[in-house]
Amino acid sequence: MSQTPLVVLGRKFDGFDRALTAQLRELPEVDARFELVEIGDLQRQVFDGVGTSSGAYDVLMLITDWLPSLIESGGLLPLDEHFEVDPPQGWPSAWVPSLRALQKGPDGKTYGVAYHDGPMLLLYRTDLYADPQEQAGFAERFGYPLAPAGTWSQFHDQAVWFNRPGEGLYGTVQAGFPDEHNNVYDFLTHLWSRGGELVDAAGRSGLDQPAARAAIDFLHDLWHVSKVVDPGAAEWDSVASGAHFAAGEAAMMVNWCGFAALSADPESPTHGLVGCAPTPGHDGANGSAVTMNAYWVLTVPSGARDPKRAVDLIRKLGTHEMDVLTALGGGSATRRDSWAAPEVQAIAPYYEVLEEAHAHARSVPVDPRWPRMAAILNEMMRAVVSDSAGQEALDLAHRELEALLGATAEAQ
Repeated sequence: MSQTPLVVLGRKFDGFDRALTAQLRELPEVDARFELVEIGDLQRQVFDGVGTSSGAYDVLMLITDWLPSLIESGGLLPLDEHFEVDPPQGWPSAWVPSLRALQKGPDGKTYGVAYHDGPMLLLYRTDLYADPQEQAGFAERFGYPLAPAGTWSQFHDQAVWFNRPGEGLYGTVQAGFPDEHNNVYDFLTHLWSRGGELVDAAGRSGLDQPAARAAIDFLHDLWHVSKVVDPGAAEWDSVASGAHFAAGEAAMMVNWCGFAALSADPESPTHGLVGCAPTPGHDGANGSAVTMNAYWVLTVPSGARDPKRAVDLIRKLGTHEMDVLTALGGGSATRRDSWAAPEVQAIAPYYEVLEEAHAHARSVPVDPRWPRMAAILNEMMRAVVSDSAGQEALDLAHRELEALLGATAEAQ
């Protein structure tokens, strides 16, 4: 009797589409297909149980933010017993520790294998930064040399300098669409780099602290005071913002490093003109540079019809050869040996700095309550992007986060 084809469910992204198409073509012995949907639809399907328990899907490609809640609810199966018999190629050392940590459950078990890597980096236009006239004009106005921003104040100066909407160029680009992802990540990056915390050591909201207020003020300024962001970016998610940068519409951005690969196409207007550097840090004594770390993992839902076959597919997709195809397709490789491969390094400039970037990476709280925390921050950033008073939005978010943390603490 023939086997039912395995079904992989993941996020709609051209890079994933091309990579999975190429990978399954190279695995003719595997009977599998994939479905890619918008990230909001993916989140709804996963959390309403259709994706995890219905049996409709055998492998889920998920962002690490969602894993604590899904692991706690029993929506995902651990992979350890399968890996003990037949581990993925090079497991676990082929992946840096920060690409293995977020799929670990509180039970110490592993619930997924990284498929597509962040982290966030500073992407910038090398042609603009190397232009002698730009360098001279910037130094005359701001009093220091033009170079990729090492601090947020430098980032602001450079965004103002390069902001020329009339010429089709903005200082920077943000992903303002309220999908609980890049809009929230941007805030957390600024909060952490200023020495703040979302939840303090006592388990209370940290949104009433100076670092949070400074982070909100900075982001509000980019959108509405200095106006260095295209207003249309309020409707752009991370993928769209990366595409607009690759189209040459902004001088720089802090975004997922993989979007540098969008300029790899020789037909791209920014082909060969994109550089990568670490994310800027805060100027103050309590500040530091922080790289946001979130990545996409292949997991097995609790309702998988044949978990053994599903794990075998994950194992096959995790080889060096398949990981290289992820990179060539427009995703981001996750294995150390792939980062070092010449054909991968030729795609984009970030592969040479990935291991260093991961050494300074942070992720969203590994907490089953994270989806509810993210919803609070999402509404806060929706208000900031829409030009509501930033501090009022922050105060409301603080009260809501305090209520959530207090309610769950009492329930325990």
